[in-house]
Amino acid sequence: MQIRIEDLSKIYSPGLPYETKALDHVSFTVEAGEFIGIIGHTGSGKTTLVQSIAGLLEPSDGRIVSVHADGTETVISQKGKESALVRRKVGIVFQYPEYQLFEETVMKDVCFGPKNQGLSLEEQKERARAALDLVGIDADDKGEVSPFELSGGQKRRVAIAGVLAMRPEVLILDEPTAGLDPKGHDDILEMIRRIRQEMDMSIILVSHNMDDVAEYADRVLVMNHGKMVFLGTPKEVYCEHEEALRAIGLDIPSCPSFLWQLKNRGMDVDDNKLEFEETAQEIIRAVKSRWQ
Repeated sequence: MQIRIEDLSKIYSPGLPYETKALDHVSFTVEAGEFIGIIGHTGSGKTTLVQSIAGLLEPSDGRIVSVHADGTETVISQKGKESALVRRKVGIVFQYPEYQLFEETVMKDVCFGPKNQGLSLEEQKERARAALDLVGIDADDKGEVSPFELSGGQKRRVAIAGVLAMRPEVLILDEPTAGLDPKGHDDILEMIRRIRQEMDMSIILVSHNMDDVAEYADRVLVMNHGKMVFLGTPKEVYCEHEEALRAIGLDIPSCPSFLWQLKNRGMDVDDNKLEFEETAQEIIRAVKSRWQ
């Protein structure tokens, strides 16, 4: 399912003294199966944008359109039965989703979404088992355990499984690694990579971690004060707009940042590198060249 965001604006408290424009005429397209990373400083409009795409917020102007495989279109940003059905194909995982766990057991919690979709108990459990397996949780081992007895990382996996059990075509993740230790952080990202491969869904990732977005995203969208300022591949955004990103208070990934510092100190290096291996090779090349 393709999603088109067309001239989207969102104003909070319109007409009041504290009126705030959270989104300002944002337009872009999420292609079917694409992984888009959204970055921006706090208050840039990232969360308002993804909550609008998920149908949780009604735009002040513009619209959000889903384009189905057969070419038909549905405006999902407006009210109506058809729009509501399509919005169910967009799943969203909020920051600290483990705080939303509430059922007595892991299995019941993951079954909650499919239950609301009207599926039979057998279908609910089948969906839940598949989703738990996808996030690395053994349903036979943890299914009847209280989710509140799990570790922080396991709780987050269960919460994500609850969204996956509803079989969305688009998965939105708002800072999914927030508050996790380095291993938990890496495990969640690898899990997201596996989910994308096995479920062939579009993923929209909101993150403050520039290295994560550089490694996983097909394209990067940069927000600043409600406006979309850049959209392109990680290399296009991070390597061609370093100064502009720094000017709006954003870091760049570790590799180009390190190369950029070396270049400013007189070393003849190409700072358009994002991956660690190619960065190491570039430094080796530059050092050899310097001593020849």
